[in-house]
Amino acid sequence: MPRLSPAALLLALLLAPAAAALAASAPAAAQIASSAMLVVDASVHKDDIVLHITRTANHAPIEGAGNVTAAIGGHPVPIAARGAAYVLSTRGLKGGPHPLQVIVAHDGIHELLSGTVTLPKPPDRMAALEKHGYAAWWVLNIVVLLLAARLIMRRKKPPQKTS
Repeated sequence: MPRLSPAALLLALLLAPAAAALAASAPAAAQIASSAMLVVDASVHKDDIVLHITRTANHAPIEGAGNVTAAIGGHPVPIAARGAAYVLSTRGLKGGPHPLQVIVAHDGIHELLSGTVTLPKPPDRMAALEKHGYAAWWVLNIVVLLLAARLIMRRKKPPQKTS
């Protein structure tokens, strides 16, 4: 069995929580709509939604740039075909639940599938300031105390009177 150097072991220990957090933050695809012929799965990201549309019978993907159109909250959204996936832009939309309508052209018909997607809410800046503000306050207090102690120690003693 190979031995790890202390530096490699330390690096592995430091990177393990970061790798676990990255794996946990990857959005999972969830089924948002289905019909007798199609299933729509979506994974929500920061500024977009990735749709995977498959046939119910054989799980074959629906592919092609002109086969799918979408609307969020009744407003058309830009959509781009990327292989077997479709990417919808959600820039400018508020976080929270939104109705999603997808029109899929397949087998000579146009099918409307509806569901709800929940977009992530933007981070609350006040909460972040409060969270980190207390730590900054304590650091500032310690720095002020250290500076005051240094000034007191550097202060010259008054000359002693000699009689």
